Amino acid sequence: MRQNAGSEGERFGGVSVVVPTFNEAGNVGELVRRLATVLDPDVSEILIIDDSSDGTASEAAGAAERVLNKVEVVHRDEPAGGLSGAVLTGMALAVHRWVVVMDGDLQHPPEDLPGLIAAGEQRGADIVVASRYLDGGSAGGLEGSVRHLVSRVSTLAARALFPRRLRQCTDPMTGFFAVRRDALDLEAMRPQGFKILLEVLLRHRLTMTEIPFSFGARGAGHSKATLANGAAYLRQLVALRFHSPSAARSATAVEVV
Repeated sequence: MRQNAGSEGERFGGVSVVVPTFNEAGNVGELVRRLATVLDPDVSEILIIDDSSDGTASEAAGAAERVLNKVEVVHRDEPAGGLSGAVLTGMALAVHRWVVVMDGDLQHPPEDLPGLIAAGEQRGADIVVASRYLDGGSAGGLEGSVRHLVSRVSTLAARALFPRRLRQCTDPMTGFFAVRRDALDLEAMRPQGFKILLEVLLRHRLTMTEIPFSFGARGAGHSKATLANGAAYLRQLVALRFHSPSAARSATAVEVV
């Protein structure tokens, strides 16, 4: 069984892909198809954790029937914790060595998964962050100057509150990363809002590395970013900074490789 990315065109495994979805019926079928082209169906799985009201779960189930890969679709009637809660649900179900978290809107290219896993294996990292702001990356898929500004300000706010732990992470706001399953303590996480990477980095001691990626244009539908999301993000930052003393003690640094 192949556990890592090989030559061009070869599928790779040892990976559980967790995709939280909210009203992505127009994208999830294409996402499953593209994931199936890079994942070895014998040693991988696709976990779609759905909080939608638009039939995304049905579209995902239909797409699953057209590929050889294991695709599990979990629809949550009560979406506790928002996107972060959905990711935590997927992480709890994951069975493979690496857990890849990515969005369901096609802005995170499935074809970049082999590079994420290869970087983690070759550099001995616990977590690999796909960064829009590393040399060679791009945030071009952000819609308009306002979203570019919000992304930058949100990143600066996170790094200002956690200057030591996030100083080497160029894109703590990204939703695209790979983490070793055995490095996660799911009980330590208190998901809320939609920035799950902050939860992972700040509640664990992990060796981290980054690779650049180009944030693509959204497929169908529209951005889910709202003022409510912004408020939830601020609450998440405050909770992580001021209400998590045990986490602060146990996750004193993110080691960079």
